[in-house]
Amino acid sequence: MREIERIKESVAKGKIPAVYLWYGEDRFLIQEALKVLKSFYFMTDPSGSGIEVVSAKELSPATIVERANTMSFFANRLVVVEEVTYFQDGQTADLEPFLDYFSNPNPSTCLLFMAESVHKGRKFYKMLAKGGEILEFCAPKRPQEWIAWVQLELKARGKSMDTQAAYQFIEWVGHHTGVLSQELDKLVIFTEGRQTITTDDIKTISTRTIEASVFDLLDAVANRSSAKALGTLHEVLLEEHPLKVLTLLVRQVRLLLGCNALRRRGGNVVEAPSLLGISPFEAQKIWQQSVKLSTEQLSKALSECLKTDLALKTSGGDPGLLLEMMIIRFCG
Repeated sequence: MREIERIKESVAKGKIPAVYLWYGEDRFLIQEALKVLKSFYFMTDPSGSGIEVVSAKELSPATIVERANTMSFFANRLVVVEEVTYFQDGQTADLEPFLDYFSNPNPSTCLLFMAESVHKGRKFYKMLAKGGEILEFCAPKRPQEWIAWVQLELKARGKSMDTQAAYQFIEWVGHHTGVLSQELDKLVIFTEGRQTITTDDIKTISTRTIEASVFDLLDAVANRSSAKALGTLHEVLLEEHPLKVLTLLVRQVRLLLGCNALRRRGGNVVEAPSLLGISPFEAQKIWQQSVKLSTEQLSKALSECLKTDLALKTSGGDPGLLLEMMIIRFCG
């Protein structure tokens, strides 16, 4: 999020680093940033002939350096090196050409390396850090960061929504920046003619994730509302295979059991993400839900899930009916 703003600032000033390293798990944000960077080169050459994309798996460092040193008719060039493997254990490429280049890069070329992860102790990283710029692209982690990201995306689209609607949107759609961006685009079209997006708009047009539905289903179970739980189950089964629904229910019950175990030993929600392997945002939601369900209830629910799984795979019974019976037993 902040990384893209830095790139926009560099483009606006016309000051692009000669050497870049971008890495991180959020591929959507990296691709959005690349669009911003490319816009600088399209301004002087709409054909994009000064932009070249190569693979580190296919070209040697010496060849890539040669490409970076090539002069362009339009003066500015962008050489994007994808699939960077120079940080992996056992890599055998001769990196000396890069080390020489970093000390005296071609000022008319931006040499951009893109990697999923890096090793900050490697010589390649240290040398690049001295003469280039390094950006890490991470998806938001805490709830407040997700809300801030959504609000920033809305502002760029000339729209707005209040905090409650933003929370509803994230819970409804999930925690993937690419999916959220697509759903925001749909909402912008749907609300053409007005600025504010409401929770009703979100429920009408946005695609709800199965994870959100499973969460609501277990909320209904915690409140002993079999009618609501069955209603939610029927909605989910219209879109998803019964085995997938059951798999997600098992996952959710196990996470709830994990939260209860953590609470019993004096832990807190801050520890949940690393111990349970989930995002901080999801941890907050599951931690709050786990208060409503006892360990005994969850243990019985997990046992029922396993029995239903066996029945789905061996009995030949109607999958929807088997899941309905399981949910009724949950609520009872």
